[in-house]
Amino acid sequence: MTVSLDAQAVALVLGLFGTVYLYQASKKKQGGLPLPPGPKRLPVIGNLLDMPKGREWLVYEEWGKKYNSDILHADVFGTHIVVVNSAKAANELFDKRSTIYSDRPTLRALTSILKLEWVLGFIPYGQHWRNVRKGFHMHFHPAATLNYHPIEIRATSRLLENLLEEPVKFMDHLRTMAGEIILGIAYGIDVKPRDDPFVDTAEKTLHSIALGATEGSIFDLLPALLHFPSWFPGVGFKKEAQKWIPYNIGMVEDPYRRAKELLAEGSPTESVVSVAINQLRPGEDEYMAKHVPANMYLAGADTTVSALGTFFLAMSLYPEAQRKAQAEIDAVIGNERLPDFSDQDSLPYVGALVKEVLRWRQVVPLAIPHRLTEDDVYEGMFLPAGSIVFGNSWAILHDESVFPDANSFKPEHFLDPSVKYPEAAFGFGRRICPGRFMARASVWIAVACMLATFEITKARDENGKEIEPRDEYTSGIVSYPVAFQCQVKPRSKAAEAVIKSSAPLA
Repeated sequence: MTVSLDAQAVALVLGLFGTVYLYQASKKKQGGLPLPPGPKRLPVIGNLLDMPKGREWLVYEEWGKKYNSDILHADVFGTHIVVVNSAKAANELFDKRSTIYSDRPTLRALTSILKLEWVLGFIPYGQHWRNVRKGFHMHFHPAATLNYHPIEIRATSRLLENLLEEPVKFMDHLRTMAGEIILGIAYGIDVKPRDDPFVDTAEKTLHSIALGATEGSIFDLLPALLHFPSWFPGVGFKKEAQKWIPYNIGMVEDPYRRAKELLAEGSPTESVVSVAINQLRPGEDEYMAKHVPANMYLAGADTTVSALGTFFLAMSLYPEAQRKAQAEIDAVIGNERLPDFSDQDSLPYVGALVKEVLRWRQVVPLAIPHRLTEDDVYEGMFLPAGSIVFGNSWAILHDESVFPDANSFKPEHFLDPSVKYPEAAFGFGRRICPGRFMARASVWIAVACMLATFEITKARDENGKEIEPRDEYTSGIVSYPVAFQCQVKPRSKAAEAVIKSSAPLA
């Protein structure tokens, strides 16, 4: 959890609320059991001054080392924060005790202010959440995702074509590809190759979520601030949020409206929306038909882009891994066609490289927080009901006992059959991302085809000197590589010919 109040706002807020937000932790009945270790708390404010200002997953990882514990505790104005830093603890709490660890805290900046209460990841645990997740799972369980392979292959072919024409805009091309896949599946909408309005709306909504998760986190700690005017120090985010709300609403309404128009026009393209509308009974509410695709749209718009951005960074920094994967592709497939999904089992190193992309720099390094609904005890430590519980995916997937030299990019980590798929990259327990099977497929086909056809290296300046790419990532729920340069060139004339021959006709 990030707390980003300026010093003046902190002073004002503490002065006004210090007597209201009592030091609840000192009164909490613990049955004689200690809380998990963590920084020393101050009266009233608890650990407010200890909370990280960004890239929280790294701070929490360091806390774990400092206190020699895989589970940590902090307190901010009486709100208990628990961080889970190991796969063992995550499995025990989020999986085995999922009944009491599957709720969400009230993310007020995201839901009340930014109007994102429809996002599956933010919905409280209960029947409404089950209904939306069921609708999501219906279209994204492993067998269902096989139906989307043609769309993923088509979008990947267009990605290759775009990289050939404008390689320096590789991140823009990744966004277009991700949009083409998910908008095609969810709505039957064709994406424009440049400046697509639906892709642009998704980008703005994702930006608003990043802001809400950082600048807006104070509203979760001090909910009374929701009722203060936006000019009040520390709550200026309320004013900032107003410009993002139309995009957040438009992300639900605009593609749904277009999908209904396509259906009315007799479009033969089947989509999640077209199936849902055709199955509506007379008088039945359109909520599910509208919001399940919107959740697919949101999830698909960010995870694929972040993961593939990491792929470009990793290939720039670790050329040997790229060479090994390309050698495997050349030996198995040759250079006269692109890899296909049917090649997956024959390309184990490519598969390991994709898993390493997801492990090395996670799309969501600190999972969306869970909320503990009952008092609990873990290895003699007391976990109070109402605690905000974070699964630290970063710490789990950088555990040196499982992944030696964890901060280096090594696909060899996953050539060992005893090392499991990096599921922690997709969340935990009942809240694990339901779109993970399609995300894996989209990333695999894109990576395999780019490895087959392109050489990704460090960019060079006007003097021919290599430019070292920045291995830095943004804060927020979804973490992206900070903008970096790299050189993307076709591996050969044969590769260029394969790209052109595989390009979509429209």
